[in-house]
Amino acid sequence: MEIRLAIAEDNAQTRNQFVERFEFYDGIDLVHTAENGDDLLEYLSDSPMDEHPDIVLMDIEMPGKSGIETTALLKEKYPYIEVIMSTVFKDEEKIFKSIQAGASGYLLNDRPIDRFVEAMEEVLDGGVPLSRTIARKVLGYIRTQDEANKKTPETQAKKFELSPRELEILQAIVDDETEYAIAYDLDISEHTVRSHVKNIYKKLQVHSRTAVVKMAIKNKLI
Repeated sequence: MEIRLAIAEDNAQTRNQFVERFEFYDGIDLVHTAENGDDLLEYLSDSPMDEHPDIVLMDIEMPGKSGIETTALLKEKYPYIEVIMSTVFKDEEKIFKSIQAGASGYLLNDRPIDRFVEAMEEVLDGGVPLSRTIARKVLGYIRTQDEANKKTPETQAKKFELSPRELEILQAIVDDETEYAIAYDLDISEHTVRSHVKNIYKKLQVHSRTAVVKMAIKNKLI
């Protein structure tokens, strides 16, 4: 499936790097590059719906309207367009404001281009891709905000009948570790890891790693 992509990035060097790297992917159709939010919104307004991108890769800090402001306006008028924030910022408040504005993912610019392509596929499949560093920031922010309600990973794990070992493996999944790495760290076989992962999927009623991470964050399981 070909993904129609637009990029909104004020830094010309970063913008050109994205353009050059995405040219290597036959499944990516780069339909527009914008220097700022106003440019992007004007393009969308002047273009027919069938020429709109499936996804916008959005810089968070741009002159004029910020990426967060642009995302909110875009999602209000074009809710079918997905947005992935692409930035150097790791600030918790910016992350949450981006999510609240309607962004479907949040990646750091230093990630390999393969990860961006993978993230786009995840988004179109209903996922919420986050860099590992960003995921940790999100979890830290949630834990801080929810400290008053006294929900802990242990009490939440009991709700889903997750064992201590399954909770350990769930944490490793959120940290984006491979089954081999999990097996090595916990000194168990990969077969055992796969069995635990299968049980975790069943108990959380999910079918993918992305969905597991979403459930873990939503239910404060880690």
